[in-house]
Amino acid sequence: SGKQDTIRLENYLTPKQIRSASTKPDVIWQFAQRLKNIYSEKGQDVSVFIKSRVSLNGGKYKPLIDPTIDLTTVPWEPFKHSDWILPEN
Repeated sequence: SGKQDTIRLENYLTPKQIRSASTKPDVIWQFAQRLKNIYSEKGQDVSVFIKSRVSLNGGKYKPLIDPTIDLTTVPWEPFKHSDWILPEN
């Protein structure tokens, strides 16, 4: 439908899970899969795009996840580089 919604993590995750999801790509990917399943059970097909910014050692905030990639469509491959995880430049 082209409709976009912003998901509030507080509605789905505990404070500890939110802290983990803010910096760990594997947790972010798992949450995207969870959202896909939640909406699928309601009969809705969704795409999940992430806007995530991190700062390393007090430096400038930079994107951690490529915001143009639908995380519901990419496989989790723990032992190789994933293009949706952006490098620290």
